[in-house]
Amino acid sequence: MTIRPGLHISSTCFQVGGRHFTLSAIENVHTRQAGHDPLTRRAGAMAVVGMVLLGAFAPLLQPTGIVAAVAVLSGLAVLTLVSARRRPRRLELWADYHGHPTQLFVSDDWWLFHAVERYLRRSLVEARLGHLTLPRPRPSRGVPHPSNMHPSRLTPGGSRAGWERAA
Repeated sequence: MTIRPGLHISSTCFQVGGRHFTLSAIENVHTRQAGHDPLTRRAGAMAVVGMVLLGAFAPLLQPTGIVAAVAVLSGLAVLTLVSARRRPRRLELWADYHGHPTQLFVSDDWWLFHAVERYLRRSLVEARLGHLTLPRPRPSRGVPHPSNMHPSRLTPGGSRAGWERAA
């Protein structure tokens, strides 16, 4: 199955760009989250250091200096929160490939990452156990379609809905 161009999962191989991984050599698939974006980390660190400095030097500052410092620190805190929301942590798919820990796939798109992970895990199971074809149960009749519910076509009794179609 090709999820996106350059991203293909088959019954024997997992391809990401120009890298190919044979499914028979992949073991111990797990996920990790990378660290926060550098902008988020730096803004958060600057806000924390600024709060410590403001706490230490507040008795020496004029009231206008305290107000200005609080405004700057508030801006840094807002930048940290917005950056953490807009620049999500990257999700990484790792596995042991030929006995060595290997990063198979990285994405910051939550939906795409979990779709790739699901398809890879399904392909790994099918590669190890073989494709299992189980008989599907027949769907049970639910509520009849409204076009079949005209009173002239219904007779009382018998079915789940309490009405059956007249023959």
